[in-house]
Amino acid sequence: MDLILTLGYIAFAMGVFKVFRIPVTSMTVTTAALGGGFLMGWMYIAMAYYHPYTHSAKIYFETSMIANNVRGKITKVHVEDETHMKKGDPIYEIDAKPYLSSVKDLKAQLKLADIRLSQQRKLYKRKAGTLYELEKREQLVSSLKARLLEAEFNLENTVVRAPADGHIVQNRLTVGTMAGVAKMASLGAFIFDEKPMYIAAFRPNGLPSISVGADAEVNFPALPGKVFKAKVVKIFSEVAEGQMLPSYNMVSLSKHSVQGRVPVQLEIIDDISMYNIPKGSTFGAAVFSDNLHMLIELRKILLRLFSWKNIINFEHGASN
Repeated sequence: MDLILTLGYIAFAMGVFKVFRIPVTSMTVTTAALGGGFLMGWMYIAMAYYHPYTHSAKIYFETSMIANNVRGKITKVHVEDETHMKKGDPIYEIDAKPYLSSVKDLKAQLKLADIRLSQQRKLYKRKAGTLYELEKREQLVSSLKARLLEAEFNLENTVVRAPADGHIVQNRLTVGTMAGVAKMASLGAFIFDEKPMYIAAFRPNGLPSISVGADAEVNFPALPGKVFKAKVVKIFSEVAEGQMLPSYNMVSLSKHSVQGRVPVQLEIIDDISMYNIPKGSTFGAAVFSDNLHMLIELRKILLRLFSWKNIINFEHGASN
């Protein structure tokens, strides 16, 4: 941005010298250079403070691991990558034979235990049995019912279902694969059908000029020359760099600590549904305050000029 401002001022100064036929002397050139330096410096600092811009912004979206509550071999896969699902739709099935046999066995034991409990109650009423034996039978029935509930839960979870509306990406589900219960052993990622969050990270310097409801504009690298209207909907009150996790290590406050940027959530007002902007993409954002309105239009002009830079695309590193 500073390069655009500098080049713009140089072009403006050259035009003034030519139109008004100002003689080119050391005095006039020095005056124009110093005046331009002070003017550009003031405009740059004022815009950075009152109308901050950041290129550190990203489209965030919610995901969930594809994991199961029971262990077993996958016997059937119902979906493929990008297959849209409704909440409760089956994703894959685990071999249910051991869990089904456990349910049948517990039901048979519970049926026999209920019969024995009924008999023991009759004996106790006739004073032919002890209270201890009756309570022991009642405890056995309660224990078998609890075990049966757990077994039926495990049997039900042999069919892994979608937790919400969405789809799967990076699907590694294959018939014959052993699915474990460890959460780090996910067999894919489930993407929720929810509105993505547009979060921009601003330096703390410009935070006093950012408020909820303030107007903003964003541009995407995938769309050179296009700028979209937005507004601020949330200013996060925590910064990740200050997070303290449970640990025996003491917090280090060295001068090399990374300065955290403040996350600011934006809502895009313009319709961008016709553009193919993948979730997770980066973008640039500028927020406008109520101070120095004359610089708002300049910031908008610079934002549009800056967005054309995205048409230049060079890969880093040597080409093959």
